[in-house]
Amino acid sequence: MAQSRNKDNPSWSQVLNTITSQVDFIDKIKRDGFSEVYSFSDIIKRYGFTPKLGTPTYLSLDFLSLQQDVLKEKGLQIIRTGSGRFVMLDSHQISNCYLDLNISNSSKIEPKLDNDFPDLLKAFEETQEDVALEQLNFLGIYDSMIENLFGKQKWHVGPRGGRRSDFPVYGKKSNELKLMYNFGGPEELDYTIWTKDHILLIEAKSMTPNKGLDIGWHKIAYTAFRFHEFKKYKIIPIYLLKWERVIHLFVFPEFKFHQNGIVLNDTDLQKPERVFRVELT
Repeated sequence: MAQSRNKDNPSWSQVLNTITSQVDFIDKIKRDGFSEVYSFSDIIKRYGFTPKLGTPTYLSLDFLSLQQDVLKEKGLQIIRTGSGRFVMLDSHQISNCYLDLNISNSSKIEPKLDNDFPDLLKAFEETQEDVALEQLNFLGIYDSMIENLFGKQKWHVGPRGGRRSDFPVYGKKSNELKLMYNFGGPEELDYTIWTKDHILLIEAKSMTPNKGLDIGWHKIAYTAFRFHEFKKYKIIPIYLLKWERVIHLFVFPEFKFHQNGIVLNDTDLQKPERVFRVELT
């Protein structure tokens, strides 16, 4: 239905097709593997596009499956660069920006129920990511996970929430790192756990079963930058994926920065070292 719009009221798909068909765009993508940085507000004015939803709906794509079909057909991907801006990447040259996770080797962690608080346990029966994060704390899952990873450790919940960050973003192309853009805008950190030596950086998603395994690495990497000055700690990214009554925790290797920024497709960092499974009662 969207494709039937006329040229004076194009769909988002039609706008993207127009941009990606231009000679200058094609030449830059072939040469660098990524486009120039675009402003969503400029695109609206230039192409007469009338968005029906907020800007993040079009630019902040958490999963590979959410990319527009017109981009998939051309091997392209949108990545937000902050403050209503975005680039497009050639997924064949700048590959592995989205993960392809599996749960085949997960280890089970048993919840520890506190029967003195039955109503609190019932109150946690919601699907929101924030609820799941605190639910695991209440059920002793973090204690067990930390003990599995590092041995018995003292730990505390650290800072979370949104803030503005600014840093350069690099892409690996044929083993060469290229500066693609400078991120500048808000990023949202779901949860952190601090031991004396580690910062566990948690990104949480609540999805229907078997969905969410194709999350973008930028969802984790962008939030990591706020701790780049904490040199004494090892930053350990964790992806918490909730499927109704089952939660998986993907624990990645220690996060590494490149100079004063991040790498969007460093495969050495993107394969989980451990996967934990929690079955809620």
